[in-house]
Amino acid sequence: MFTRWIYIALAIAVLALAPVVGAQTDQTSHVICGDLAEADCQILRDNKTVMDAVSSFAFGMSMTLDYAGLDDSYAMSLSVDGQGGFAIAPEALAGVLALEEQLNNSSGLSLPEDAIAQLDAFIAGLTGEIRADIQLAADGESSDIPLHLLMKDGVIVLGAGALGELMDQPMEGMEWIGLDANGMMSLLASDPDMTDLLGIGADQELPADAGSWADVEEAATTITRLANSEVNGLAVAVFESSLEMNHFADMVVEAYQGTTALDAAEIAAMRQQLDNATLNMRQSIGLSDHYTYRTELSMEMDGASEMSMALTLDQSDFNEPVIVEIPQDAFILPLAMMMQMGN
Repeated sequence: MFTRWIYIALAIAVLALAPVVGAQTDQTSHVICGDLAEADCQILRDNKTVMDAVSSFAFGMSMTLDYAGLDDSYAMSLSVDGQGGFAIAPEALAGVLALEEQLNNSSGLSLPEDAIAQLDAFIAGLTGEIRADIQLAADGESSDIPLHLLMKDGVIVLGAGALGELMDQPMEGMEWIGLDANGMMSLLASDPDMTDLLGIGADQELPADAGSWADVEEAATTITRLANSEVNGLAVAVFESSLEMNHFADMVVEAYQGTTALDAAEIAAMRQQLDNATLNMRQSIGLSDHYTYRTELSMEMDGASEMSMALTLDQSDFNEPVIVEIPQDAFILPLAMMMQMGN
């Protein structure tokens, strides 16, 4: 259980960062202004225009994640502090933007069949580096883990020293170990259990008063302009958005009805947690240049279990090169072999 939560923590850290690259250049999504004054909404529009041109950035991040079963059967606490950089190839970004437009205009949460190739291209087009210090306590154990992760051309590697701590055994003779993740989504989609879990091919209907997925998002979101502040000495406008997750509960639950991914008790617990969950985002936008310099996310969920998450991401060096090289002596496992080992 302890090692499994470490892997989940690492996945959360990577997945929380990687989509930000695409979000910076999203030319299809609309700007949600709610009841903001026109001048405040214009700041968000200008921010979108500026960030549309961003395909790379440096970052500093901090994240905490706490989980507890209400019966005290299991508890986990995680903190991550890190820095690095991310970039995405233009052709990979174009495919993801097309997919996002398709999803925004779709009738539900399911991942369409033709999304697989686009997501595979996105993974292959990411270049990134993360250095982080991880503190994790679970199942009565605790660890301090230094992480160094590299991503390029669909290959993801970890410093073998950190992996040795995760696996509780030395990685003798290896400095780097990882996997070739090219085709990962295609491989996952070939597994019926995974297609159920991802919702591929499921058919969920939007609420009757919503014409598109974007309508549901807008109905669930409340946005407020806060007092101006500073990020690293730069004057910023601050906007806070709250997303009420109960708006999505019916669609999420419907995605798993009749599948083997979750049983009835797990689906009921998920609905309860979504009914009581709110995702908050605070965005700090430069007043002079409209770049997003800081994004803060927090989420609380309770029900059959309790979970809280907080993530702060500072961004800088927009559109500067992100240079990453996978070491030639890295031990790279094929994805299919890694999944077989996991089974």
